[in-house]
Parts: sequence; structure tokens; C-alpha cells
Amino acid sequence: MRRALALCLVGAGLTMAALASAGQEPPPARTDEPILPTVTVVAPARLPGDPLPLSDVPASVQVISGDELRRTGAVTLQDALVRLPGVTLTDEQGNRAQPSVTFRGFQATPVTGVPQGISVFVDGVRVNEPGVEEVNFDLLPLRDVERVELIRGPSAIFGRNTLGGALNIITRRGREGFQVEPEVQFGSFGRQSYRLRASGGEGPLDYYVAGSYGQEDGWRDVSAVRLGTLFAKVGLTFGDTDATLSFQRAQNRIEQPGSLPLSELVRDRRQNFTGGDFFAPLMNLVTLNVRQSVTEHARLALNGFVRTLDAEQFNANLIGADTRAFQHTTSAGGTLQLDHESVVLGRKNRLTLGLEYVHHAVAETVLAEDADTSRLDSKVRDRQHAFALYAQNGLDVVRDLLASGDRLTVTTGVRWDWLRHEIGDENPPAPGQPSVAGTHTFSRITPRLGVNYNLTPAAGLYLAFAQGIRAPAFLELTCASPRTVCPGLQAGVAADPPLKTVQANHYEIGGRLALRDELRLELALFRTDLANDIFSISPTGTTGLFFQNVGTTRRQGVELSGEASLGRRWDLRGGYTYTEATFVDDVELATPRMTPGCTATPCTQRVRAGRSLPLVPRHRVNATVEHRPTSWLTLWVAGAFVGSQRLRGDEENVGRTLDPYVVLDAGARVRWQQLSGFVTIGNALDDAHETFGTFAANARRPGSPVEPFLTPAPPLRVDVGLAYRF
Repeated sequence: MRRALALCLVGAGLTMAALASAGQEPPPARTDEPILPTVTVVAPARLPGDPLPLSDVPASVQVISGDELRRTGAVTLQDALVRLPGVTLTDEQGNRAQPSVTFRGFQATPVTGVPQGISVFVDGVRVNEPGVEEVNFDLLPLRDVERVELIRGPSAIFGRNTLGGALNIITRRGREGFQVEPEVQFGSFGRQSYRLRASGGEGPLDYYVAGSYGQEDGWRDVSAVRLGTLFAKVGLTFGDTDATLSFQRAQNRIEQPGSLPLSELVRDRRQNFTGGDFFAPLMNLVTLNVRQSVTEHARLALNGFVRTLDAEQFNANLIGADTRAFQHTTSAGGTLQLDHESVVLGRKNRLTLGLEYVHHAVAETVLAEDADTSRLDSKVRDRQHAFALYAQNGLDVVRDLLASGDRLTVTTGVRWDWLRHEIGDENPPAPGQPSVAGTHTFSRITPRLGVNYNLTPAAGLYLAFAQGIRAPAFLELTCASPRTVCPGLQAGVAADPPLKTVQANHYEIGGRLALRDELRLELALFRTDLANDIFSISPTGTTGLFFQNVGTTRRQGVELSGEASLGRRWDLRGGYTYTEATFVDDVELATPRMTPGCTATPCTQRVRAGRSLPLVPRHRVNATVEHRPTSWLTLWVAGAFVGSQRLRGDEENVGRTLDPYVVLDAGARVRWQQLSGFVTIGNALDDAHETFGTFAANARRPGSPVEPFLTPAPPLRVDVGLAYRF
């Protein structure tokens, strides 16, 4: 039935296109959309500012404009990112708002306890949470985005935790004139969303205000999502001064059905195995950005912010007591950056200098709940001080080297990071449990070197070497031993041996080619070696985890992507990515599985060098086809193939894998005068597949046997939206 519905909807869209092409068109729509989106600039540093030609960047960069985000009808930021080459979504929590994003073998995830490797910035503010460096995607202002930049590889500019890359989000601001735009969206599984935006500008001032509320029941049992956001920004442009002040508030409640044991999954994919898990955050963020021209060739940029987060996380457990965690985080800090352009020995030179400081105060309280009783399980706090200095320089070294008009640019960079954790222990007294209180300090200098050779502005090669670091997070420092297993972010803390800082060595070679506005191609070969990599380990028969250094791991592969325009009516986009993520050293790890010969938990696994890291597909193919039969209608189809993946907990690669899968999405976008709308069909073939897997004890079966736990992907779903701009 679902496949038939999908085919009918796609067929209806194609029929509408044919009729529209044959009939008389309405008056021309307001549109400034190019045949291929022009992506020629990226931000030169963390702070919003003057653009830099993409040909001068020794890295693979993709940019999604806000208009493109809105054209696709993406409901979440992850929906848009997954269309980029090599990006995969992993849904551990089992809801639409919290999938994890993976590329190049690194993750940005809202799941506490998973080592992070991607930094996320909003208007210059790093929004990885200070507790465990997780990323709460539901708190990001998707519909208020001007552009999203995905910069792959470590970077001296973006700093610590940028092992796989950085996600840089720039929000919208008002333009001349006054606009009001109400929008409504409805979809499968009880989804409904309402939004109102007002923006404009007059003289030196501009303003932008938007509020939205959305909810859905979810396709699984007890999987409702409630999202409420408010975003406001006021800007001032006067002479050589440009300033913006923004405020964002998000208040959500997200139920988390999670994964299912394989024995239950085959019986009913919609069920919620434990029932009751939820995440309820309240976030406020104030951001100030100021840019001031100091001289004709020098600009000073200032970023300052204050951010608060109050979150409640409830976990229902069949093994052990339920846990209810309360987190309060206050963060404040700023960045000062100087950009200077000059001529050195007759060659153009661009210099960026910056310093930043951030203070985080994190307070965590965990209650253990059983039947009608509740007791304090742990209460800890962490004060973090993070200071950094960075510099980056781009010099046009040679021109007319091999051909007239060619150019060789050398980019050098260096960053010094210093981070201190001051951990306080307010846990209830327990016999034999030492205090977790202590101070941990980490510092590291990381360099960057890149070379761009551009035969023309549209054709060039680049080489890059960069180092990156990831200092152990609060959770990792307090749960670094199998004797101190932590069932959650804050529970079970005890004094542990210090973990080592993760150190990344990254190598990359790539090339870009653009033929007018009709064809773009990009190729990148990369390798990232992590020394002292940190893994989260779940011992057999528990719901908890701990962390340990696992020696050296490697991520290497090839990324190929392209865009083509066939006339003014057809656009094609696609990519292929091969990623090999492996252990370099032999290592012994605890595992949630029952391994051969194991008679007492926790069981261990002997992981040999060359074994694959879990949840990293080696092969991924994606393609999108867009057709514009008229000036006011766009039809599109997007497909992706994701290869098989090892389950978490099977690092020695002896168990079953997640099956490879194919997902097909389709949709239509209408834009006529002030009216715009979209229809999106997700998983149009209604394919039953899983995107996450691990091992755990099934407490509902006799003897609580350990078996695979998998998270089913959502079935076919339809979303529609309509907006009118006054």
C-alpha cells in the first residue's frame, strides 16, 4: 500500500509537470535562482566577515544556501546535510529531531557518551555542549539560516574537536523593505508546524524576527516531538561599522524510543522497548558580532556571547534503576579577530590573527528512580576555562608559473589551545569511593599548511596537512575505567587515571573544475590518523559505559562529487565516497557481547589492526535530479545508497552487520509571486532498513541474553508546506 501511494504521488507530480509545460504559464515568478547555485566564497575564519575565494582554500568545502535549504523542504538540518557527498545519518535515539551526522568516519551527535569529532558553530559561537561535546541539533535555528558551510578536515582556525571538520552556520538578517511571511506545514504521523517571520531594514538599521512551533506524534510508540523556537536579530551598518545582536530561544521535548532487540524488531518495528525516555532542553543564546574597518586594508571583528542551557534527560531501564538527569550550563566568552590584506614582495597577502576565551559552568544532578522512590545518585560540577590564540596567512607566491594567469597560493596556520577542567564532587558519601574532584589541564599547538595551484579561477589543485586535537571531555575524565562505569553523563563518577589528548594528523589532496555554470567537479583524497583515540565502551550486562584510549585509528578515503546543468530546466548533483575507518594498533576492549570463553562480565574482545570501526559505511552514493518544467515549479528526486556497517560493540568484526540500504526521496516546490509551497516524500519506496546497531541484554527474555539492538528507519512519510510573503 505504501509503495503504491508513493508511486501515485510521484506520478501525480510528473503529470502536473506535463500539464504545466503544455498549458499557459502564470505570470513569471520572482526568482533569482541560478541554474547552478554559485558557490564561490566561504568564510575565511570562524567569524562572519569578508568572503574568501574558494580557490584559495586548501580543503574540501560545501556550502548550502538558506534558499536551497528552504527549497528542499528540509524539516531538520540533518535532512539537508545528508544530501552532501559522504554524509550519513545514524539514528540511535529513534526520532526525527536527533539523528547523528557522520562524515569521514567522524560524528556530531546529540548522544551523550559518543566521542565527538566535528565542531559546530552558529554565528561564530561554538555550540558543542561542554559536558561531553555533544551537538543538540534540535537547538539549531534551521529556518533562520543564511548559509551552512561544511569544511572538511582539521583546521587551526576552528580549533579543538575539529578532527573530521567543522559545520559553520550563519543566520539571516533583515533586508531593505518590510516583509511578513506566515508559514504552515503538515505531514505524516500527526506532524504540524506554524511559523511567522517579519524582517526589513531602513537606513543603517535592519531587523529579523521569527517564531515557530512544531509537533508530531512520531511513527513509533511514545515518540512525540515538540519544538518551539524564537529567533531575533537587529543589525547596524554605518560607515565602516557593521554590527548585529541576536537572541535565540529554544524549548523542546523529545521522546526517544531508541533501538529494539532484533527479536522484537522483526515482530513490530513501531514499538518502544522501554518507553518513557525523553529529552527536554531550554536554551537561550545572545550573540554580538561587530566588524570595524581599522584602515583601508585591516578589519577588526569582535564576537561575544552568553548561552544558558537547562535540560532534563530521563532514561527508563529494564536493567537497574531508571535515571533522571538535570543539567544546568552557563557559557560566556568571546573572540577578537584581525584580518589584514597587504602586498609582500609584490604578492597579495592575507593575514588573520585571533584570540578567544570561553568559560563554561556545568552542574549535573542524577537521580536514581525505582518504583515510588527516588534517591540522589550523583551530583557533580565542572568549571571549564578555554583559551586559544590562532593565526592564518595566505600568500600568492607565484603567478604565471606554468601558464599565463595561473596562481600558486600557500596557506599557513597555527593555533595554541589551553583547556582546564575544575571538577567538583558533591556526590553522597559512599564506602570506598574516592572523590572525583580535581583539576585537569590540556594544551597543544597545532599547525596547518596548504598549497593551492589554480590554473584558472575555475580549475585548480590543492594539497593540505593539518593537525588537530580533542581534549578529553568532562564525562570522559570521570568515567575512564571499567571499575567506574557511568550509566549516563553524570552518574557513577569516580577518580580515574587521566586520559590522553587525541591528536590528529591529516593529509589531503584534491582538485576542483568548473565549466562556466554548466558543470562542477571535485575530487578529494584524505587520510586522518588519530593518536590516543578515545572510545566509549559498554561492558556486558550493563546500561553504562566508560572511556579509554585505544591507540591509533585511521580514517582514509576518496570523495568525488559533481553538479551539472542541462539547459535551464535540468540540474544533476551526485557523489561517491569511499571511507575506510580502521584500527591501526592491536587493542583489547570490553564489549557488550558475550564473547567465546567469557564466563564473567565484562567480556573482552581482541581487536586486531585493520579491523573496521563501527557505524562507518565504506561506500556511499548519492544523486539528486531537479527538473523545472515551468518558471514556478521544480520537481526533484534524491536517492542514496549506504553500504553495510559494523555494529557498535563489535570492534573485532565477527558479528552481523547493518545491511546496506537504498533510500529514495522525492518532492515538488512551487513559487509563484508571493506564494511558495512544497511537497516532500521521504523514503518513497517504503524501504525497511536500520541505521544504527549495538548489542545489549534483552531483559524481557529468560536469562537476559545479549542480542543485537537496532534502530529502524522511519517508513514512507509525506510533508507539505505553504507560505505567503506580504
